[in-house]
Amino acid sequence: MPDHNSPAQAALPPPGLRPTRWGRWLLGLGLLLAAGLGALAVPRLIEHDAPPAATAPQEPPPALTVALAVAQRRDLVRPVVGDGSVVAWQELVIGNEAGGLRVRAVPVEEGDQVAQGQLLVQLDDAVPAAQLAQAEAAQAEAEAALAIAQADLRRAAQLSRSDNVARQVLEQREAAARQAEARLRAARAQLQEAQARLAQTRILAPAAGIVSRRSVLPGAVVQPGQEMLRLIRDGRLELDARVPELDLTGVGPGQVVRVQHGEREIMGTVRALAPVVAGETRLGVVHVALPPGSGLRPGMFARAEILPAPAPALTVPEEAVVFRDGRPVVFVLPEGAERVALRPIATGLRREGVVEVTEGLAPGERVVATGAGFLSKGDRVRVAAPR
Repeated sequence: MPDHNSPAQAALPPPGLRPTRWGRWLLGLGLLLAAGLGALAVPRLIEHDAPPAATAPQEPPPALTVALAVAQRRDLVRPVVGDGSVVAWQELVIGNEAGGLRVRAVPVEEGDQVAQGQLLVQLDDAVPAAQLAQAEAAQAEAEAALAIAQADLRRAAQLSRSDNVARQVLEQREAAARQAEARLRAARAQLQEAQARLAQTRILAPAAGIVSRRSVLPGAVVQPGQEMLRLIRDGRLELDARVPELDLTGVGPGQVVRVQHGEREIMGTVRALAPVVAGETRLGVVHVALPPGSGLRPGMFARAEILPAPAPALTVPEEAVVFRDGRPVVFVLPEGAERVALRPIATGLRREGVVEVTEGLAPGERVVATGAGFLSKGDRVRVAAPR
């Protein structure tokens, strides 16, 4: 028996390290999986390393179909805006002339329409009536005394021609007649004063109008100069609109004014401008005459739009103006171009669906009127066919 192992025996592992049947099977399965994964990786590497096929560049589709409008000049009314309170055209303060008399009746209420000469307040006339009767009696007495004095003077004059009466007597008769005439004039003046005092017990409307305030009631004792009623002369009202001083240059009498009070709209006219501008606020007052039956009342607050003559202005449709970064802009499409340009502008009036452009746009330029809110600078657009 040989002392050393044969080569075949040397290649075999020791008995304790020989693989079992299950181990050989798992080893073979692992080798198969490794080979499969390698086969899958090779085509992907080849595909990744291959250069991309060249493709023809394509133009991006149009961003939006839009409608255009042309910036053009048109006449716009530039309203001057102001606000203020409704006041009476003329408010008449009706006071009392006679003092110490009791109010007997006040036949009118606040808001009543009164005519010129209508009774407003009746005072107690007992004392003035008695004074009038006394003045009438005094006048009658003075008239009788004058008649006697004149008769004496005539007799003395006739006797003086025949020298039967002394010259001194004739002069006395002439003096007595003149005194009687003076007393009669005084009596007549007292009678007129008594008549005036009696007339003062009936306070009449100096003009037609509306009673805006009543300050006395029956039973009150009034004093001279005491206010009793206030009257809106002819029922005419007006709006004292406060307007900035720089806007007053375009305002004049006769211009049409749109007065707004809530949802109510009344058309008035400029009656006059106040000659002084308030130094504290730099506002001037425009007196706007309101039509009868306006429904407004003194003390109400209203807004006024004074409408002067129309003036030409460069305009674009209102929907063409959009805002970017807080500024108004339009999208301009030059003739023959396909991409829009963003143009900042300065705007003015907004009237009747159009906007005045004061800066940034020239007459005749085309702007996007429909769809401008969805555009950005440089977008490619397609122009819709005109209807």
